[in-house]
Amino acid sequence: MKVLITTVGSAGDVNPFIAVGAALVARGHDVVLLTNASFEQAAVEAGLSFRELGDRYALDEIAQSPDVMDKRKGSTTLLNDFLLPRLPGMIETIERVVVDETPDVVFTHNICLGTRWVCLRQNVPCALAALSPLVWFSGYDPGLLLWWEPQYLPRPYLHIRRFLTKRVLRYATDAKLNKVRLGCGFARERDLMWRDAIESPLVLGLWPASFRPSMPDDPPGAKICGFVWHDRRQQAEGWEEDLMRFMRDGSPPIVFTLGTSAVHVAGDFYRHAVEACRLLGRRGLLLTGNEGNAPTDLPEGVQAFNYAPYSEVLPLSCAVVHHGGVGTTAQAMRAGVPTVIIPFSHDQFDNAARTRRLGVSATLQRQRVAPLTLAAALRKVLDDPNAIENAARIGKVLQAEDGGAVAAEALERLAKRGAVQKQ
Repeated sequence: MKVLITTVGSAGDVNPFIAVGAALVARGHDVVLLTNASFEQAAVEAGLSFRELGDRYALDEIAQSPDVMDKRKGSTTLLNDFLLPRLPGMIETIERVVVDETPDVVFTHNICLGTRWVCLRQNVPCALAALSPLVWFSGYDPGLLLWWEPQYLPRPYLHIRRFLTKRVLRYATDAKLNKVRLGCGFARERDLMWRDAIESPLVLGLWPASFRPSMPDDPPGAKICGFVWHDRRQQAEGWEEDLMRFMRDGSPPIVFTLGTSAVHVAGDFYRHAVEACRLLGRRGLLLTGNEGNAPTDLPEGVQAFNYAPYSEVLPLSCAVVHHGGVGTTAQAMRAGVPTVIIPFSHDQFDNAARTRRLGVSATLQRQRVAPLTLAAALRKVLDDPNAIENAARIGKVLQAEDGGAVAAEALERLAKRGAVQKQ
């Protein structure tokens, strides 16, 4: 079986699809990843063939825009400044690769707009995947769609919100997307963002049921698979030995990280992290993304590195402080340690709320981050036996799950159905 995978975005958007691709390769399938050039090495190392979609420098530019991580306009900035201007070229590339590669099935991220359209035109089975439960727009799931919503939402509000969300998306995006569709030879459609998220014979949720179970109004082709795991690798240049020595030579440290996007707007986060460690009398590991974010004159017991594989360092920590991106959230939960989440934008407020309801995390609002408040939030989880026990229990469950294998099996079934329909 040949599978084409398409996705766009940061490492948090691409790594899960590399993980599913690696699971397919392990099952003997031929997998082509079509995404940004920045991920070519990671794809090849995972055994995938690679085709380029988009511009390496465009990805870096969008990641460094402060508006991308703004809680009010982050999502609209991504759509208007990143996706829409590049969408015609992306569609042309996706269609060319579909025609050239003749895949048995296409697997795509819901934000990789245009893939579903091309598959319908080329009569190729297409499976959608969502990394965030919010994408399924359930009227039963108490997820935080908006940053200002309270943690617990009444059922009537959820149903009304679902009704209004569909219409707001229609009003805000249909005209823009249909302009692109007409320019690429497609007919007009209604509710395009909605349909590109949930309208497919197979719609995969790449999270576990413990994070968000099935709901009565899930898409007809929905299947919840579990988290999928892939650490991007970087060539070691002496730092890896120093890092692992630090992790093991002393008490478990607190790990502070802002992923691959929020790290570009870190501000004083890492300086506050150092002071919080001093107040708590704890060791700390700062994953700063680049040397410019690392504070100078680090005290004994605190070290900074640009990068470390989460799967290796988080299980050796006592707690993790992060921004709430779903990939980092998943890795921290799997590590079995409590967390403090400082959400910036997008689905991060919802991920913070879900982990808080699971009893494994505290939330600190970004505008309130300071040494004293950060230390207080960490005390909430570090001094709470229930948080430590819950985190360890959930971590063991997640370590035994393989969402990539579940997704790969579902894609095999879809490809077989498509082959039967073509006969």
